[in-house]
Amino acid sequence: MNKNSLYAFYGSLRKGMSNYELYKEAMVYLYSVHLKGFKLYSMGEYPCIVKSDTDKTIVAEVVKITNPVIEKEIHDMEIEEGYFYDEVTIQNDQVGIYLYKAIENFIEVKEGDWVTFFRQNKQ
Repeated sequence: MNKNSLYAFYGSLRKGMSNYELYKEAMVYLYSVHLKGFKLYSMGEYPCIVKSDTDKTIVAEVVKITNPVIEKEIHDMEIEEGYFYDEVTIQNDQVGIYLYKAIENFIEVKEGDWVTFFRQNKQ
């Protein structure tokens, strides 16, 4: 877990999404960012990202988690679902991010924005 409790969330933990609604009382939104060097994929109800050597970007929201119990709960949830923890440098801060090991036959979300993709495909 991140020593400063800073995380870049790109999927269900973004504002307005299902897991955000569960944990929002313990998250302080700081800013949105386009992160270069990642590809976003749909696993159906949830997204995943992998590192990429392309110029592709993903949309992420950087948040500070204010409750260590919730921070651990989110971390455990991500790990149990097959993600692994990594860190990226954003605005000179080390920020936690959860990546996926293998993309299998998942559909690439070429625009890099899970919220938009999810809402458009749920209609």
